[in-house]
Amino acid sequence: MPLYTVDGIVLRTREYGERDRLVTLVDREGTRRTVLAKGVRRPRSSLAAGVQPYTFSRFLLWKGRSLDGVSQVQVLDALTGLRGSLEALAAAAYVAELAEAFTQEGAPSPGVFATVLEVLRGLAAAPGDRTAHALWLRHAELRLLEGAGLGMQLDACQACGRSLGPPAASPAGGEEGAAVPAGYSAELGGVLCRRCLPGHPAALPLDPAPWQVLRQARRLNAVLAGRLRPGAEVLARAAEAVQTHLVYHLGRPFRSPGFLAILDEATRLTAQDRAPGREPRTGP
Repeated sequence: MPLYTVDGIVLRTREYGERDRLVTLVDREGTRRTVLAKGVRRPRSSLAAGVQPYTFSRFLLWKGRSLDGVSQVQVLDALTGLRGSLEALAAAAYVAELAEAFTQEGAPSPGVFATVLEVLRGLAAAPGDRTAHALWLRHAELRLLEGAGLGMQLDACQACGRSLGPPAASPAGGEEGAAVPAGYSAELGGVLCRRCLPGHPAALPLDPAPWQVLRQARRLNAVLAGRLRPGAEVLARAAEAVQTHLVYHLGRPFRSPGFLAILDEATRLTAQDRAPGREPRTGP
């Protein structure tokens, strides 16, 4: 039986028969593969650790007629920090969902693997930092969109073509020099300036603060993720714009952002209940 080696990140698993699992992974070339892990649900299976979701592993695979299978697996990076909080796991699940959307079974998608591994490592390094999580998720969205030729245009107004900049970069609130960002148009694929926004009533508002967050998230690294501290409302507006872009241009919704929003709201309510002088919440 022919064998071959693949390094890959496990995106998800699902039960198959009584003892096996189907493992969906993305390899270094950005190829999505579904392989069979036989007997992995048995106690003390040698394959179990390496096929956990969001684990980076080296797989020795056997070639099957319709489905390849796992012969051996070596964990390269367990990304254990992702298990440090429910929020980090939920963010990792969204990254995996994005990876599946931007890959095809058996066909390479250059750049996807590197982006997914970078973002999962960023999340794992800061399991309790919700601001860093949000920034890494925006980074994943923007980089995967760019790699697929669907990038969100952030540098110039998509109606008039003028370069965009914060208000301080242009006298008189943007009337001369750089145009001030004010909205996002899914139809045009990017940002609109203050002057052009009224001509596009379907556009979302996108003022300079979330626009700056998106530009910084596009070039995010570990240092920036730890240093940038935008407010929750600014992060939410940035997320809304990118996720609108994703759904419009991919033609499909994503499940994970809804769960992340529920966690954010639960955290906000808990913080309010713990505020000094406030009575604990006892019912709906």
